[in-house]
Amino acid sequence: MAPIKEIVLEEDDETELEVYFYPELHLQRRIWILDTLRRENITKVLDVGCGEGSLLSPLCQPAPWLSAPPPDRLPPPPPPAHAWEPESPLLSATFNSIDGIKNLHVELIHGLDISPTDLEFAINTTRPPEPLPPSAYTLSLTRFEPTDVKLWEGGLETINEEFVGIECIVSTEVIEHLSTETFPYFAPILLGVYHPEFLLVTTPSYTFNARFTAPDAPASARKGYSDPTKRTDRIFRHPDHKFEWTREEFEAWVDETAKEWGYEAKWTSIGRSVEKDPYGRDEELGGASFVVEFRKPDDGHFLKRRPAGVLTDSERERRGRELVSRLNQTNNNGVESPAHKLAAHHHHPAHPSAKNPLPFPEIASTVKNKMDFYREFIFRLSELWFEADVAIACGGWIEFLVRTVEESPELILKKEENGIKTARDQWTVEIAGRAGGLLSSRNLWLDADVELETNDTNFDYIPDDWTPDQGPLSLDDSTDLDESTGAEGDISLNNSEDEGESHMWSGNFAHSASHWEEPGVKGWGGGWGVPDETGSSDDEAESTKKPPTAPNPGSKKIRHVASSSTAGWDGDEDESDDTTS
Repeated sequence: MAPIKEIVLEEDDETELEVYFYPELHLQRRIWILDTLRRENITKVLDVGCGEGSLLSPLCQPAPWLSAPPPDRLPPPPPPAHAWEPESPLLSATFNSIDGIKNLHVELIHGLDISPTDLEFAINTTRPPEPLPPSAYTLSLTRFEPTDVKLWEGGLETINEEFVGIECIVSTEVIEHLSTETFPYFAPILLGVYHPEFLLVTTPSYTFNARFTAPDAPASARKGYSDPTKRTDRIFRHPDHKFEWTREEFEAWVDETAKEWGYEAKWTSIGRSVEKDPYGRDEELGGASFVVEFRKPDDGHFLKRRPAGVLTDSERERRGRELVSRLNQTNNNGVESPAHKLAAHHHHPAHPSAKNPLPFPEIASTVKNKMDFYREFIFRLSELWFEADVAIACGGWIEFLVRTVEESPELILKKEENGIKTARDQWTVEIAGRAGGLLSSRNLWLDADVELETNDTNFDYIPDDWTPDQGPLSLDDSTDLDESTGAEGDISLNNSEDEGESHMWSGNFAHSASHWEEPGVKGWGGGWGVPDETGSSDDEAESTKKPPTAPNPGSKKIRHVASSSTAGWDGDEDESDDTTS
């Protein structure tokens, strides 16, 4: 048996080990970047080497709701009338203050790449979508904040004055592609001239490459690409890589760069193989990609005097421009590189209802009508929000929906189940008094001009012209109401068109109940009102209205497939590599 075992090991030594990543390596890098942007509440981003826009696309997606409204728009709930009364357990803090994944509220996005072919993909990826025709089966995310996208064609070594002072710069798998002439521009321009608050960099780990072969495997076992610069005998993951750093080399570059430009730096590695290394080297080799966050020191740390050696932004910029000038003198005889060309400028407008919520009673009516439409007396709060007319009624502030349901006598907000508090995505809205009862008999088929009898409790009405797999009861996966929007929130951003006349918030948001009531309504208490008996009933009013539109659950993600030769061993998505040179 011993000879057979030796033969097996010898054959294994001549082949690469199987290495799988989950999620895929390019997605892990993107998730790290997006998580950092969310954590720091970044609103202005420059993606250097944006390629086909794989990062720009999720950055363009609108946040599902606005940041918490100021107190003058949504005052805190009134305190108990008597000191001995406890505060209502229903009244919650703002929806945004609950722990969870933060939303991105990006206002300005710049993308820079040297490849016009890749930029064509990025232009299409970031273009505002065409408004969808009104449909009862379309679910889309309403944009409540405007976003501008500018895409530039050009090299990293050229200074673009629009990038000076940008909040955050991202460089994903770019630095290893820079030529020996372009690499010296990287830090002076990005950290010097532009001096952002944050610079996020990812690059392959050469240390991890040992994971592809056995420890004593011959050099021929490694499948890859020889160092094109001939400076080393290393085998790289991609034919266009000019270098791949070891852990020690990367750490030395990070420390030197942070010190030279007055930044703090925190680095690690991401991308571990799903399968454990049969030789037990996982901890030693680390992850497949190095990631580093350069952060500008907070001026608040320097109370009275700035310590010696700590640079100001003006000093960083001056030093950066001087170095760039010297590099141009050496490389180009003093001639600056061609200026960046603006390839596209997209503007994503906010919906007219943004920050203009309706009065609470009207929001409650919208919610109740929507639940009646679906014949549901229990609805998840999060699902209600993604009904466009509900979000629009709230002006983009989900706190208005929470407060509306909490205070409405016709609605109940359930935050607990069996006495245990649930996460906010599990909160449910119920119609008061409906549990166990019959739901309203509404005709779900909007294209059928048929009214059901009031006492008709048969829900199986089907119009004559109905065809299978069409309509609100279709089982097609495109109408799956539980479809995920993706780890990075890749969800359709349509329905930003004007939905009709915008009802502005009624002046002062007074604390007293009398200011919240409308003419012709009786007080509910706490600022609510119900229709006067002399007015028309809800059922009568409903019979004259067209039922509200129903959703289509979400757009499918679009996978962009590129034919660029730069996608390969570095674990990038099957699309062009991020390059600026």
